[in-house]
Amino acid sequence: MTSNIVTLLVIIVFLALVFFKLKAKGKQERRQFHKDGRRKTFKDFQKEKIENDPNGVYGEAILAQTVAGICDLDKRKYILMKNLFIPSHNGATEIDSLLLHQSGIYVLESKNISGEITGSVDEERWHQRMNARIEHTFHNPIQQNDGHIRALQHFLKENYARRDLNVDETPIFSVIVFSDRCVLKRIPAKGKNWIICHMFQLQEKFAPIMRANKTFFDTKQLEDFYWKLEPCMHPSERVKASHKAYVQNKARS
Repeated sequence: MTSNIVTLLVIIVFLALVFFKLKAKGKQERRQFHKDGRRKTFKDFQKEKIENDPNGVYGEAILAQTVAGICDLDKRKYILMKNLFIPSHNGATEIDSLLLHQSGIYVLESKNISGEITGSVDEERWHQRMNARIEHTFHNPIQQNDGHIRALQHFLKENYARRDLNVDETPIFSVIVFSDRCVLKRIPAKGKNWIICHMFQLQEKFAPIMRANKTFFDTKQLEDFYWKLEPCMHPSERVKASHKAYVQNKARS
């Protein structure tokens, strides 16, 4: 009697495992196709990940991957740093990605947002129009990244002692990258030391700028910059909390 019960339980468990495996396989196969039956491409999966990435983590990872690919083609030395909290008059300002390259320093700001985006160089707030009834505003990213650059320059002046390099003369460029999910309408494309583009345009827009810039730093100088800035990638919880509160207050104002 007991052996029959054990056998029955084994059969039930086996059937349950087969059922859930087939169910999971069915879900996976459904995820691989569009509703009209077309098989999804790698770009489709990338788009889905970005659309389900409210905090921009995947978007920033794609940005870093794309920039690294551009630098590898350029062949010169570079160091790519992420999420630096640079001391500023407001406590700290966060730089999404910082590229230390032999041709200069590139401060990258990632905007993982959707909707129709409008704004000008001088406007303090830009507009994000989701539909006829929903519209938001956000800090002008050109001015925002200018603030990051000023904080970075001040930090390097305070912490950089090399006499053979003047921080004020160091070439620093602002690169603002918007998600492919948004529409940039009446948005300035570039200025003297900055560009704005979609993620899919980064190779086309950014690579020529890097190629055109002459070599300015040697490898030792890049390493010096890195070791000065490396502690900024490990802020205290207090610094992160203070920065988050500041960003939230500014978004509401």
